[in-house]
Amino acid sequence: MQFNVAHLLKGSVGTTQVYTLDTPIATLEETKTDRVCGRIQLMHVNDGVWVSGLLDANAVCSCSRCLQEFHLTLRCQLDDVYSQVVDVATGAPLPISPDADSDFTIDDHHILDITEAVRQSVIVAIPMKPLCQPSCAGLCPECGANRNQASCACQSTRTDTRWTPILRDPVLRRASRE
Repeated sequence: MQFNVAHLLKGSVGTTQVYTLDTPIATLEETKTDRVCGRIQLMHVNDGVWVSGLLDANAVCSCSRCLQEFHLTLRCQLDDVYSQVVDVATGAPLPISPDADSDFTIDDHHILDITEAVRQSVIVAIPMKPLCQPSCAGLCPECGANRNQASCACQSTRTDTRWTPILRDPVLRRASRE
C-alpha cells in the first residue's frame, strides 16, 4: 500500500488527500490478513506526512477455548507521521531525527508505504482472548474433545482439592455464599 506523496509535499502545510481503500494486499504473516478496506487521510505536516484513518482488515485467529482457527474482521486505526528523507524540491538529503523509525519514512522517490503501520494496527486490534463464537464450549479437560462438535462421556465432577477445607467448614461455606 504505497502512495506517491510528492504533490502533498510540494503543497503548503495542511494540504490533505483522502484515499478510499478496498484492495487485496500481500498476506501479512502473523495474522494472514490479505484485504484492507476503509478510508485514510494523508496530510502534509512540518516534517513529512501524517497518515490517519480507520480500516477494516480480515484476520485468522485461533479460538482461545477450542483452539480452532476462524476468520475475523478487525477495525484498525492508523495515526502515524512519516518523515521525509529528501527535500521534494531540491532532492537534497534531509536530517532525520534519531528517534525516527525507518519503517515510517518517505523514501527518496517520495513513496510512502503504510504496510508496516497496517500490520502493527492489525496485531494490536486482535482480541486478547479471541472466541470463534460467544458461546464456544471449548475443549473437554479430560479427553480433549471439542465440545462444539460433539459431546463426550467424561465426568467433569472433579473438585479442586484446595477448596476442601472451605467446603467442609460450615462457617466458611456460609460466608462464601454471602
